[in-house]
Amino acid sequence: MEVISETSKAVPVLKNRNFLLLFIGSIFSAPGYYIYLITAEWLMLTISENRVYFGMLFFAASVPRLLLLAVGGVVADRFNKRIILFIADLLRALFIAALLLFFYLDMVTVWHLIILAALFGIADAFSYPVTNSMTPLLLEKDQLQQGNSFIQMTMQISPILGPALGGVLLAVLGFKGGFSVACVMLLIGALTVLFIQLKQEKEESDAHSPWKDLKEGFLYVRQSDFIVSIMFIAFFINFFFSGPFSIGMPIIVKDVFDGSAISLATVQTAMGIGAMLGAILLAVKKVTNYRKVILVSLLVVGCLYTFIGMSNQLYMSAILVLCMATLLQFVNIPIFTILQKTVDKSMLGRIMGLLITVTTGLIPISYVATSTLIALGVDIRYIMIGGGIFIVIIAMISFNFKRLRNLEIS
Repeated sequence: MEVISETSKAVPVLKNRNFLLLFIGSIFSAPGYYIYLITAEWLMLTISENRVYFGMLFFAASVPRLLLLAVGGVVADRFNKRIILFIADLLRALFIAALLLFFYLDMVTVWHLIILAALFGIADAFSYPVTNSMTPLLLEKDQLQQGNSFIQMTMQISPILGPALGGVLLAVLGFKGGFSVACVMLLIGALTVLFIQLKQEKEESDAHSPWKDLKEGFLYVRQSDFIVSIMFIAFFINFFFSGPFSIGMPIIVKDVFDGSAISLATVQTAMGIGAMLGAILLAVKKVTNYRKVILVSLLVVGCLYTFIGMSNQLYMSAILVLCMATLLQFVNIPIFTILQKTVDKSMLGRIMGLLITVTTGLIPISYVATSTLIALGVDIRYIMIGGGIFIVIIAMISFNFKRLRNLEIS
């Protein structure tokens, strides 16, 4: 298990050197990732009129991520988290550098983008469990909500700076400029993480085989009513939200609004602003009734998602996306805070890996289902409206979950 030096435990969140480095590293790596993402999305929409390929871009990233997340959780608990984060961001930068080489050779095809998406998915599978289990090693329990909120701010700067800067780079420097900046930012993020000081402590569990560690993680999840309930809710929500929204918004912007890369950046930036606003609110206001906050926010998110599918105006859609993203933080941050407070630190990597694996389990199917419906001629707006209605239904059913009724963590 990794622990931080005793001398820094009482240090305020933003004066904690190691947490500050994690914070700064995220400021570079997260926007860099989104600059790559918006550039790759627009490139795929540009080089192929077949929207099935666009859906495959998301499917290719989600499948290896899903298959390897549990393994990534085990690796996070057994090895130095700082090194794992460094390698993940470094590999992303190298992947983009390889794509740039193909660009200069004028050899880029849709399959290069799909393969790159799959490689990013592999890197994500190892970085996600580390990112979500590292904060408790740097902060005290009563600092976790604030720390998670700050990290979420850096993560949400990515949909603000990333799409905004990516759209400008596409307009001014083209695809090469967008990919080049993304590569440099990911490299800076990787190097920043190296300065975080963590030490390894050997425990008896270190002698366990990876398979035994993984089984321990499954057993731990089965014994927690809260984790099981959250997995059930998120399992279906991700199916109705992730595929239709991720695939749908770029298609709506281009085909319905007849927009440009700047238009897509506007919507994605609105989502980033909303998510950052939610993180800021949670950084200054402590949640007391977790169940009410999570489920009411989820109910309103479903309603807003339905209205987004009905919208025929770019800026109205951007406003609805902003509000929805704000409330999504009131679902995500409390969930991760509760887990970090209640789960043993030696198990956090595995639990986060398993949680993300299960809750994202239907996302690849969601991408395929959404792409298939689009290929069959179903309007993406109707797909999003249906997804929003199902999220509302799931939120209403969840209010009756006995396992969530007494969910109060100090």
